[in-house]
Amino acid sequence: MKVKVKISIDFNSEKEAKAIYSSLKPDNINLPKGLSIEMNVNKMLLVINFSSVSKLETLISTIDDLLTCCQASVNTLKEIG
Repeated sequence: MKVKVKISIDFNSEKEAKAIYSSLKPDNINLPKGLSIEMNVNKMLLVINFSSVSKLETLISTIDDLLTCCQASVNTLKEIG
């Protein structure tokens, strides 16, 4: 079974979307076997595509981790902004 999940996050500016993209990109290496993540920025939108042929629990955990990191990055930008 192959599962695909697409998450789109709308930011206040393209600069903010790119900053969050840059903060998340280093974490998307050495993923579990059968899991892939592709991200891109389209104007103010950060688009994250997950694809998995591994356990559903692994995919859910990975999405949760990435969204937690995303929230931490957003909070950091708010503090320094």
